[in-house]
Amino acid sequence: MRNIVSWDIIKRFSGADQDCFTFQDVLLEYPDANRIYLSRVLAGMVEKGMLVKLNRNLYHIVPSSADPNKYIPDWHLVAKYLMKGKEYYVGYYSAMQVHGLITQPSLKEIVVTNLQVKPSLKKIRGIEFQFVYHTETRFFGFKNTWIDKHDKVMVSDLEKTIVDALTRPHLCGGMIEIGKALYESKEKINLQKLIDYLNRNENKASIKRYLFLVDLLGLIWTNHHEEMLKKLGQSFPLLDTSGPNQGKKDSRFGLKINIDTETIKNSIFT
Repeated sequence: MRNIVSWDIIKRFSGADQDCFTFQDVLLEYPDANRIYLSRVLAGMVEKGMLVKLNRNLYHIVPSSADPNKYIPDWHLVAKYLMKGKEYYVGYYSAMQVHGLITQPSLKEIVVTNLQVKPSLKKIRGIEFQFVYHTETRFFGFKNTWIDKHDKVMVSDLEKTIVDALTRPHLCGGMIEIGKALYESKEKINLQKLIDYLNRNENKASIKRYLFLVDLLGLIWTNHHEEMLKKLGQSFPLLDTSGPNQGKKDSRFGLKINIDTETIKNSIFT
């Protein structure tokens, strides 16, 4: 009997093009069934490899062609499923991947939220999902974006991805990756939007890192950049938050240069 119900669950949800569903969804489909019985059915389906459990009471159908012991849906879709009903966006290194700005894959999906998610790190099938909290001031610049021919998820747009990366370089592979991303996307970036975002972001360190890279990489320098340079303040944050807390102070950009900046240029121009 339980096996019949298992296959009926697969049939109902896959037939409705709903590969991911909650325990509550199952209860609604089977209103006359016992709650504990249905819970046991789902647990058995996970054990048999028919479903993968993404979170408490959240399940995804395992395709018949997939290895049930290794299968996990597209990470960006998993982020969407985990954040159902909540505001979020795929950001930082994960957004750089969506925008085609990285060459090295990561075993981590970074999800930006405007609420505190605990625990902030969750591992599913060996993949780490990191939830990064942004205040309302910094929670902007994202939209529903195609990740393949069939699916959309919330992703920071190109300019916000760059701004977030400059704010927390350690979440984007460091300044070498950010420098490459900024240079490779120079023809696509809306410069005015990027500058507006940097100002709206209210983070002096990100502006300092941006101006430093523009100068280092010989990108277009405008009057806007000159005005931003005059308002940098007196602090000396690290150029690269993924590097050591040491280095020579650069008085022009107000940064502590804690990495070999030639490696940024060499990654692009050699």
